[in-house]
Amino acid sequence: MGHGNKTKNDQIAGCAGKTGLADSQRGPASIFTSIQPETVHTAPIICNSGLAAISKDRLSRHYRDAQGLLRSTQSTGTEEDTDRKHPLLCRTTAGKKRAFESLLTTIFTHAQAMSILDEPVEGAIDSTGLENNHASRHFVKCTKRPSYFRRRWPKITVVCDTHTHLIAGCIVTRGPSYDFGLFEPAMRQADSQVKFSRILADAGYDSETNHQFAREVLGIETVIALNARGFTSTPCGTYRAQMKDNFDKQAYNRRWQVESVFSRNKRLLGSALRARKDNSRQRECLLRILTHNLMIIRCAA
Repeated sequence: MGHGNKTKNDQIAGCAGKTGLADSQRGPASIFTSIQPETVHTAPIICNSGLAAISKDRLSRHYRDAQGLLRSTQSTGTEEDTDRKHPLLCRTTAGKKRAFESLLTTIFTHAQAMSILDEPVEGAIDSTGLENNHASRHFVKCTKRPSYFRRRWPKITVVCDTHTHLIAGCIVTRGPSYDFGLFEPAMRQADSQVKFSRILADAGYDSETNHQFAREVLGIETVIALNARGFTSTPCGTYRAQMKDNFDKQAYNRRWQVESVFSRNKRLLGSALRARKDNSRQRECLLRILTHNLMIIRCAA
């Protein structure tokens, strides 16, 4: 193999002398490589791998020795054993998943500090639907839009204080759907904010399972209107039978306070959502709940 410039190093050479291949002995060719430790490095950009000098990713320049083919790694520190799931490589969404609950806790902490929550606290649960767009029902009806245009809508299930109208829990789903299955998740969220002594609900939440969860798990008295389905004289379940025999109608009459909460929220913030995707609509609904509570705290201050 002939070389035009014998003073230049080649990437493949055999026993090169000080002036390159000019005064070197004949022998098998070898490749300039560096020995690296056998360690898995999943994040070499974030964590310094601690490697020795490695080959450059380009051809050599006009150097007389093999040092022109090498470059050094970072020297700020080494970490030989890098975790395969490095925290800097993972998306930082773990702290944001419960952001709504954290903000809700802060609001109720201020409410208790201001002494606007009466003891014992009585709550009411109900659901309402919101509009997908700003088109009025009259416009939808007059333009004869297809049925799927108004078939499904965002639905929120809230648990509020009947005295202050503060919302302690909110579950966002899509309607139309049954209400009794949303009782447990909404009450779990509300119970983490404030301890209710009694919960009021309409017949849509009538279920022996809901009575048992509120009374036996959370220790909350339930006043739920009976849904006269499937029974003629005595409803199934112990607590549902108690609702038939000893129904506190005077306490149940305060359930309409949750309807006032919906009316206030829609009058002040509107009944239509601006978001177009389900995840964005869910965040917008939760933001409306926080805004609703902040307006109440501001008026009470």
